[in-house]
Amino acid sequence: MSPILLRDEDPPEDTIVVVRGGLMDVDYVRHTIRNSYRENRVFALSVFLALHLPVERLCAEDPFLARYAQVRFSTVRRIRAAGFALLPTLERPHYDVLLPDEADETLGKLEVAFDLPVPNPGR
Repeated sequence: MSPILLRDEDPPEDTIVVVRGGLMDVDYVRHTIRNSYRENRVFALSVFLALHLPVERLCAEDPFLARYAQVRFSTVRRIRAAGFALLPTLERPHYDVLLPDEADETLGKLEVAFDLPVPNPGR
């Protein structure tokens, strides 16, 4: 188990766009958050925030996001309204969405907090 290292920064504004690479298939999300739990003892899902770049540039310039043909968008407000916290992890603009568990209801709330997949605007 390794501790989650958090960056020391102010919480993001509600209007900031949140980007997740890929389709967010429920089985893949569950697998991902289980891996997070095994490693860090928290259910967390990796996302990126368009803090200082337009979404198109973020999707093109971040190597993790650039590899995905499709992405899903949300906002900080929508993530928080669904009952999830955002943790500033790894290098900026990376964040993790913190989930209380891996229950179907929780993953359903996460699903509707994001728009449907769209072609990656950075490709």
